[in-house]
Amino acid sequence: MGDRSISWCGTISDELTDKGPVSFTLRRLQKQEHLFAHRSALFYTPTENIPLDYIGSGPLDIVLPVAPPDWTDSFEIPAYRSPRFWVDLIQRQTGKLRWRPISPARVIFTRYDCFLIRTDHLCAGVKGLEDALKVRTTGRRDRIYLHYFGAIVDDGPAFVDGSCDQELVKHPKESGVRIQVLPKDGPENETGASSKLS
Repeated sequence: MGDRSISWCGTISDELTDKGPVSFTLRRLQKQEHLFAHRSALFYTPTENIPLDYIGSGPLDIVLPVAPPDWTDSFEIPAYRSPRFWVDLIQRQTGKLRWRPISPARVIFTRYDCFLIRTDHLCAGVKGLEDALKVRTTGRRDRIYLHYFGAIVDDGPAFVDGSCDQELVKHPKESGVRIQVLPKDGPENETGASSKLS
């Protein structure tokens, strides 16, 4: 097996540490070796600056190894509320940094766990995950845009018809969440009872 160590000095990650929020140019990113390893430096960079090989397209259907949280988990473990946490998991699962947005989209979250949670807690628990699917947001106090995975334009009703389902598994190690992003007019997902996202 070859050397898989990743350089950090002189990279976009290093530059972000030195300069703060940086929007990198396409030219700069094309020169960055092992770009995927430095994906956390790209939250301030729009998708049009990302090399095409790192952008996925079409319907999205993936399973992440973390179940959306219940109410108390959401507040006691801040990572669950962070879109950046979910973006990282989505990127690892797809091997892509960004996705071409589907609009309007049908978004279906299916939570797998060994117990069921309240419907309103489920819908609140996927908020950070739903935000992670957006193209961008002005979530910072300084109003600098944050660029997320980009499978949906926005989470408003004009762009997304969303729902949440739950399914039981036998062991906590089987917990997770299935994310489906489909064209709104495409075929429906055949699952059990679902709850509308508000």
